[in-house]
Amino acid sequence: MKKLIVALDVYEYDEAMRLVVQLSPYADIFKVGPILFLKAGPRIIEDIRKAGNEVFLDLKFHDIPATVSRAVQSAKDMGVYSLTLHSCGGEPMMKEAAAVPGHPRLWAVTVLTSQAADPAVVRECALLAKKSGLDGVISSPHEIELIKQACGKDFSVITPGIRMASDEKNDQKRIATPSMAIKAGADFIVVGRPIIEAADPVEAAKRVTDEIENIK
Repeated sequence: MKKLIVALDVYEYDEAMRLVVQLSPYADIFKVGPILFLKAGPRIIEDIRKAGNEVFLDLKFHDIPATVSRAVQSAKDMGVYSLTLHSCGGEPMMKEAAAVPGHPRLWAVTVLTSQAADPAVVRECALLAKKSGLDGVISSPHEIELIKQACGKDFSVITPGIRMASDEKNDQKRIATPSMAIKAGADFIVVGRPIIEAADPVEAAKRVTDEIENIK
C-alpha cells in the first residue's frame, strides 16, 4: 500500500471526488475529516471506496466508552479502512473501541502537530494506545523514532505535518519533509494543503511520491 495519504480537507463533494480521481495513481488512502464529512455525509465514503480507494475517517472520537464503541461500529459498517480517536479519552474508551469485532484500523491522536509537545508525553500516549489494543498513533515526524523504540516496529505511526522543503509551514509547528518522515519510520504520511491547494495537485503529489521513492 502506498505511503502517501491525501487529506481531502475541502468543503464540496465534487471537488473531493475530482481530487480522488486525479490523485489515485499516487495514493491508495484518502482522509475524510469533519470539514468534508459534515458537508457530504456517508456518501463520500461510499464513493471513494467505489473508485477503488480506501478511506481514513479522521473524526477524532472522544466520548464515553459506549458511545465511541458504537461510533467505531458505524464506521466499520461504512467500510472505512481506519479511523482516529483521541488518546486523551483514556484507556477504557480505547479498549472499548478495540473490542469491536472486525473494527477498522484504530489510530490514536497523541498531540496535534499544530501544538508544541513534550516528547515524553507523546511517548506515554503511544504506550497507552498500544496497551489498549489500538493499531497505531497519529504523531508528528519528530516523535516517530521515539514511538517505534517504545512500542515496536509493528505499531503504526501515521504522520501529518509533512511539507516539502519549499512549502509554507501554514499553522503546523512540528513538521518534516516526506523523506525525513519515512526514513524515521513513518508507516504513512498525511499530506493535505501542499497537494490539494497546489496550482497543480497532480504534480504536487508526484513530487511527494518521487521523494519517497528516491530515498536511499
